[in-house]
Amino acid sequence: MSGRGARRLPITDVGAYLNELPEDARAGLRALGELLVGVTARPAGAESADRFTARCLGVADAGLLVDEDRELNPVSRLTTAVALAEWVTAHSEVVEIGPGERAQPPKWTQTEIGDRTYRHPQCLRVHFRAGTLLPDAGCVIGIETRQTAMRYPEVSAFVTPEHQDAVRAVLDRLGDRANELNPYRGRALRASYTHGLRLTVTDLPITASRDTVVVDEQVWREIDLGLIAVRDRHELLNTHGLGARRGVLLCGPPGTGKSAVSAVIAAEVVGEFTVIYVDADAGEQLLSAVVEEAQRLGGPILLILEDVDLWCRDRATDGGGLSELLQAMDIAAEARILTLASTNDPATLDRAAIRTGRFDAIVDIGYPTRADAARILAALLTGLPGAAGVDTHAVAAALPEHTSGSDLREIVRRAVLAADDTGLLTTSALLAEVGSGRYRATPTEGMYL
Repeated sequence: MSGRGARRLPITDVGAYLNELPEDARAGLRALGELLVGVTARPAGAESADRFTARCLGVADAGLLVDEDRELNPVSRLTTAVALAEWVTAHSEVVEIGPGERAQPPKWTQTEIGDRTYRHPQCLRVHFRAGTLLPDAGCVIGIETRQTAMRYPEVSAFVTPEHQDAVRAVLDRLGDRANELNPYRGRALRASYTHGLRLTVTDLPITASRDTVVVDEQVWREIDLGLIAVRDRHELLNTHGLGARRGVLLCGPPGTGKSAVSAVIAAEVVGEFTVIYVDADAGEQLLSAVVEEAQRLGGPILLILEDVDLWCRDRATDGGGLSELLQAMDIAAEARILTLASTNDPATLDRAAIRTGRFDAIVDIGYPTRADAARILAALLTGLPGAAGVDTHAVAAALPEHTSGSDLREIVRRAVLAADDTGLLTTSALLAEVGSGRYRATPTEGMYL
């Protein structure tokens, strides 16, 4: 009841009352009750996680057991849970599943990664009898993948003290299997900062290619050197102490194709490589964690840092994100990681960030030449009505200086939208769009009153 005449109703069934509360509130009240007068004790029939563990392993109290545990990071929360689910399924006829923390019921969930759905535990303990994971002893594995202010994700293994070394090896095997099952490997991912590192599968553009993204051949050559280093020559380089890890920084004005170049390379190598796009917040806050997670994935990695100058600046200004970038770029010179970064203005970056060994090549992507502009126009016009009759060289010759690839795209788009009912594009229509100058979104000067 609520309002002035409201009266409090007594709690007659503590267990039912607790079960209606959110989980965190439930755990807090239960702990408080145990500390005070015990009013929140669960019904006698409910078996706690520790009692379940002690019973399964044949001891009077869980305090007589050894607890080996491993922290779970944002990715291993999923991969370890998937590996444990595999073990539970493989031994389904002989395992016993019990409650999670305190007396929480076993909880399972499912996670979608790309086109696959993984069913896995969130919170439980499971007893593996002797002869399953250990030859002559049983063990209990517990997992908690949720993180709150009072709980950290971890996986634990409980066993009698004389089997501690053996159960430590069991956790090692679980970790190895989790890494083998990693559903992120070989995919295109986006690393974001959401109360810690978060990886999500992302889509790549399927139309861009080296034929349609027209840049100087030196750009492709420098990137290909990096691909060769981490894909093909990593053993040779690391054997001789040269380090396989590479970094390429793409520099140039807005709209000249830096992001398009990264997209082309990502589309070419995804599958063989794991591609990770790093958001600005993730780069500034936890790029080191991204690199460490990339190492756990195994295989070659393409790490893409677009517009790195947005979050990493010269120490003479505020140096925001600089220490994180320096630390991340210095992790494991032998790692099979190619970092492909971009910036509009390399002068805004600290000199320490762009030295050799961090970024081994700095490549300029400038405005296209007239000849390259004609090639870009031809690629943009491919398949459009009337494209065969357009004189792309005449259109390119009419372009003003510093016309970017994105400008050319907008010229073609405006011509398509302005075409008559036939929809045919003509040289004169494209020249008219060039002459109008409307393809550049230039703000007007002066003030509005």
